[in-house]
Amino acid sequence: MMKIKRVGTISMSIILIIFGVTLFLSQINKFSALNMVLNIWPMILILIGLEILWYRYLSKDKEIVIKYDLFSIFIILVILLMNIGIFAISESGLTHKIQSTLLTENYIMDKSINEYVIDENINKIIIDDATNIVIRATEDNKISGVSKMNVYAVNKEEADKLASLDNISYEKSGNTLYIYSINNINNNYSYSNMRSLDIFLPDNIDVEVMNCYNLDLIFNDFKNQWTFDRVDNINIRLDKISDVTIKAFVDSVDLLSGNIKWSFNKFGEYVKGDGTKVINILDSSNIRVNEV
Repeated sequence: MMKIKRVGTISMSIILIIFGVTLFLSQINKFSALNMVLNIWPMILILIGLEILWYRYLSKDKEIVIKYDLFSIFIILVILLMNIGIFAISESGLTHKIQSTLLTENYIMDKSINEYVIDENINKIIIDDATNIVIRATEDNKISGVSKMNVYAVNKEEADKLASLDNISYEKSGNTLYIYSINNINNNYSYSNMRSLDIFLPDNIDVEVMNCYNLDLIFNDFKNQWTFDRVDNINIRLDKISDVTIKAFVDSVDLLSGNIKWSFNKFGEYVKGDGTKVINILDSSNIRVNEV
């Protein structure tokens, strides 16, 4: 009697086991399941080929007809695509974001930043990667200020713990002090990041601000030099007795505004008094300067 053997059923079973084990191990050992699946998917063809050869071997002395189980092969391909999609979503962070949204609340909290006493060797301060920052002058030799934090936590108690952690990092290199904001993570769902920063800087140390979205400079009694690089929106408030030169290296005068009178010849410039304190602005899309 003729027997029918369907090729694809065993391969589908093995592939289901492999994908399940891969996903399980990726959760435990934190390796990339997506990369592994993309690297081993040719094993599907190898398994189907081995299954065909096995049935051919069994049928050489018997009346066995081999038929391809097209349904199983189709299901294998569907499972492969679905698993790649699941792994891609998981490793892109979208799953974590959805879980965080469902399990946590957003608390907006004010927090004094960790202060830093500047020694006499520091002659430059660099602030890198700040979203919204307001800079004011101080005659003290220390950096202080207040930050507004976005805190995502499952409850208020956990939010308070996250908000109590340092949210500013200071790194000294030679005569330069680097300032960075810190994103604190308590677990997979609870974390905090800085929404805005109001900071007091010594008025006699040169300052460079890089990679910032919004910057407000309250220019009052500063005795230093300034550089703003890759700051999208800049708002400078000058007092009536400011002694300053502002150079804005932009392509068009249309990017310059405020109640002062800009001159423009290849770059925007404004000089007040002797202009001994210089503010250089590079790569900005919106610059506003007002005298008050």
